[in-house]
Amino acid sequence: MTCLVELILCAFALHSAACSAASIQRRQYQPDSAGGPRTPQQCIEASLTNPTWDIYSPTLVVINGASDGTQGDIGFLAANSATGVSANCTAKDIDLEPRGATALGVWHNCSIPDLSFQFDLETLDMRLRGSWLCDNSSSLVFMANGSWEVPLIQGCFDEETPRGLERLCIMGNSQVPAGLSLPIAIHPQLPLLPYTPRERAQRCVDRSYDPEWQINDLLYQHHFTKKNNMTSISYDLSLDVTNISDGQSLNCSVTVDLQDTYYTNGSTPWVRCNGPGGDDSSSNTTFIDVMLDTDYGVFGIRQAWECSDGVAGVERDQFDGIAYTSFSLDCGRPTNLAVRDSQGLVIGAASDYNCSLLTPPATFSGYVDKAPPMPHTYYSRSCTITSISDTTALALQEYRIESAPIPAGDGNNKTSSVLGSFTLYNLGPGDAYKFSRMPVVDDGAWHDCTAGQEEALPWQLVGCQYLLDRASHRLGFQVQWYCDDRDATNAILFNATVEQQLPGEVCATVGERETCGLPVDVAELDMPISSLTWAASGKPMDRGPTLPWI
Repeated sequence: MTCLVELILCAFALHSAACSAASIQRRQYQPDSAGGPRTPQQCIEASLTNPTWDIYSPTLVVINGASDGTQGDIGFLAANSATGVSANCTAKDIDLEPRGATALGVWHNCSIPDLSFQFDLETLDMRLRGSWLCDNSSSLVFMANGSWEVPLIQGCFDEETPRGLERLCIMGNSQVPAGLSLPIAIHPQLPLLPYTPRERAQRCVDRSYDPEWQINDLLYQHHFTKKNNMTSISYDLSLDVTNISDGQSLNCSVTVDLQDTYYTNGSTPWVRCNGPGGDDSSSNTTFIDVMLDTDYGVFGIRQAWECSDGVAGVERDQFDGIAYTSFSLDCGRPTNLAVRDSQGLVIGAASDYNCSLLTPPATFSGYVDKAPPMPHTYYSRSCTITSISDTTALALQEYRIESAPIPAGDGNNKTSSVLGSFTLYNLGPGDAYKFSRMPVVDDGAWHDCTAGQEEALPWQLVGCQYLLDRASHRLGFQVQWYCDDRDATNAILFNATVEQQLPGEVCATVGERETCGLPVDVAELDMPISSLTWAASGKPMDRGPTLPWI
């Protein structure tokens, strides 16, 4: 083993100083330029985005290594990227190669509390573990652990000392990615953005390895109709798009039913364009799909094409690409029209509006074949971070109770059906949960939310319970939702409970139907959260829009 260590140290010593030290230094910040302490919000964002310990000036001393000695010293400076706090981590006269069942239990403390490290001479493996607070007044404690990249030995020299022949090795600066174990068990990661070359290649085949698209024109037509208690919601989309790889412009048109299965469970489907075409003999599009989500402002395109650059006798190469981009639509006012039957009686309403691209053309890059694993929400609008740091209340934006008698089977006695319509806004994920004419039980106990006759339960919610006690003016909700924008393969399940004393209802009766609301603007009513918990699900989200970060 010792000979192996000698060979490793010598090989690194000869190689690293010449070619690798500069690259390590270029990608590291020095502790005095790391920005210093962060604000609590900056610390929380960094902790849940890309927490690391930056390692500076690491040194290793091995005593009598040539004769199987494993005693020595290890030391370095560790800077927490989230807090901006640095610590001196030094251990002297220690066994650098601990063995036995208790070896992994040997940890060495750094100069600040709650940060310690291990080192293994045989594998040159360094492990750190620690915890930190972003705000001393908060109970939110981050705990993490991580492994050092294989240390880069920049140079070694030997010296006789009273302890024996010491070999001192200077190592390059490095970084330890921190995987969070608390408050949630995730491995935060930055988005894998597509590569955009500085200069476009001249050949279609070469450009196709870094695909790009340009939207030249876009028209979005939204249609809403409610007639005879039936609702129809759809949109027509037409666009002129150019695949920069092969230079071919395509006209794409799709019609999408917003009430079909895809949308009722929150997912956003890919839709095949009708009749892509072109007359460029050097290129050929085999298919093109588009995906549009106006709530999140994301447009997706995926396409298959072939090109041979017009070279005679050369077989066409086949390529697949996919891209996402965010853009804003410029929408006109809805046209609110009454729907009438053949006798002119109003039987419903229609509301349509049109949108176009705010700043055409829009050019964006993509990925070859398929995109990497991505979460369902914007990276820049983090559901995970805001769910932890900003979810202090649910805003009650709608409250309506409808009661109507239901004749019994014999026609003599009557019971009453109670329907509740509520809308809750959750600042954390930025979602509004709308419950439309949901059957409710007015007994002050907790009950599962059930879908009303007109609309399904909010797709964002994994679980939901409500409490209604009109006599004491109490309303409560327990809601569960997913976030996965910090770790695309490991969604976090949040659970919040609210219960609020509301003002007395104001009711009006039309015929036998009673409708009750609140005497105040419900948009101003916040329901403070009495309990907020979260846990790692250990799996990707199984619901929600198929949208990535940007």
